[in-house]
Amino acid sequence: MLSILKKRQAQQRQQEAPKPQVVDVAESVAQGLTANSIIADKPWEETQLMLKKDLEYVRTLAGSQEKDPYKEELVNKYRPVVEKLLDSHSNLENLDVIWWFYQWQIDLGKLPEVHDQLREAIDKGLETPKSWKANGQTTYCDIVFRYAFKAHEQKQEFNREYLIQAVRDLQQGKLATNAPLKVKMFRLVGDWYYEEGEKEQAYTMFGTVMKLDPNKGGRKTKINELKEELGYGDSD
Repeated sequence: MLSILKKRQAQQRQQEAPKPQVVDVAESVAQGLTANSIIADKPWEETQLMLKKDLEYVRTLAGSQEKDPYKEELVNKYRPVVEKLLDSHSNLENLDVIWWFYQWQIDLGKLPEVHDQLREAIDKGLETPKSWKANGQTTYCDIVFRYAFKAHEQKQEFNREYLIQAVRDLQQGKLATNAPLKVKMFRLVGDWYYEEGEKEQAYTMFGTVMKLDPNKGGRKTKINELKEELGYGDSD
């Protein structure tokens, strides 16, 4: 009964919330207008209001079957705005539309298509919306970890380099995040090295894991095993 009630409430909210207008770029171009003149040249305040309405509408949709097609529309709708902002700004702080542009595509399973641009944008100061609990760097780290962990668990093809490079960036101070997330990231990369027989790299990763979380890091046995194999002294 509760699930039926929730579904009816979601349907009612969707009916009550009018779908924001999505500009038909192809039709407008046929009329002699360009995508940039339609979207990108709108006043910034108008763009902000438009984005707010679109985000509110997405929240009224139920499940990926309804949300995903609309997110596809939003990616196309805001692409000219984002491209113009990326070309004109060296500092991307306070430009939520850029984050959402990438987030929608990640939600649609297109991380490989946008990863490099997102990573570059974060280096230029791109942050998550202010209402989010996690900042841009932590959210990025979580995105690449979840992407790698899920694919690894399901034995799917994926790009390991995203997580490996994020770990390098954490080691070099180019990225920062919380200790629990670091533990997950370093542990997974360490497991990859371990599986591939890269014992030195695995030992380094597991050592960092256990320093960050001595009680729950979960790799003490493997560290002792590798320490003995590599001749680094007696195991603990």
